[in-house]
Amino acid sequence: MVKWAEYLISEVRYSPDHKRILQVKQHKDLDGEVSEGEIVERDVVSSNIKKGTTYMTIHNGSSATWKRGDMVRAFAVDGDYYIRVDKNKVNLDNLGMLNEF
Repeated sequence: MVKWAEYLISEVRYSPDHKRILQVKQHKDLDGEVSEGEIVERDVVSSNIKKGTTYMTIHNGSSATWKRGDMVRAFAVDGDYYIRVDKNKVNLDNLGMLNEF
């Protein structure tokens, strides 16, 4: 497996109104292997992306069968950062069809 990104996101936890990410399960992309996941706060992801760290979503996998998802982006709207897999600049987080925990 070719390295997809520095970190891969397999699951997400949204706020009750589903507008903001609270936490994600992220994994390190280890040049051919996906590490065990760890739960991190949305601010960690947003801060890392702003510093140039790459993120991608992954789907339906076990340790050997992960499927590549979408690149994850962070951008500002009205001074607040949002995390999305598309290029829509709206004040709403969106990581696509990831499993929620």
